[in-house]
Amino acid sequence: MKDYFFILEYGQWLILVLSILALYLVSSVKHTTRLKGYLMTALSRFSGAIIFLFVDLFAFVIANLIQTYIAIRGYFQNKKVLEAGSKSSEDIVREAMQVIWTEGDISRIGEFYSESFKADYPFTDWGEGLEGVLALALKVREDLPGYREDIEELLIADEEVVVVLKISGFHPTTNEELSFRDITILTLENNKIVSQRGLSDLFSLYLKLGLIQMPQS
Repeated sequence: MKDYFFILEYGQWLILVLSILALYLVSSVKHTTRLKGYLMTALSRFSGAIIFLFVDLFAFVIANLIQTYIAIRGYFQNKKVLEAGSKSSEDIVREAMQVIWTEGDISRIGEFYSESFKADYPFTDWGEGLEGVLALALKVREDLPGYREDIEELLIADEEVVVVLKISGFHPTTNEELSFRDITILTLENNKIVSQRGLSDLFSLYLKLGLIQMPQS
């Protein structure tokens, strides 16, 4: 029993120091410093839970474990925000092309495209918002199995990103590999794509698909 009181007597001062340090770090305006504060808070609360466990104060054990969970959850949520905020326009565009259009992971459309998204293409109806992106992402994979987008050139001008794409896939009936070029200009705000305009070489695609025929001389 004497050992328990020894742990409680000196452990409480350790927790106090850790708690003050955690509060200081969490109150920082620097995001990276606040992340350290969340970890320090989790450490101090978990230490408190262990000490209270030795003296059978289970209500305090539960309270400290809950605070440990909240601190760790806050750490990972803020870390995710920090990582998203540190991405460049080029990073966002490259990842969007890979994840949404090449891999076809439509569940992540909201990570890259704004809810107010608008597109302007002469012969392609995107629709508007996330629903428009979703509809087109599904349609292109249906019309051109194995659809993928490979960036050949990428230029950045202020908040706009200009991309030259090689779009490829397979003929839906003959399974022949097809490809065509696309020039796209994307505008980003708050790390999301808000508009996209460009021009695709659909003539080459339709010719390869057999939808149009070259005039006979």
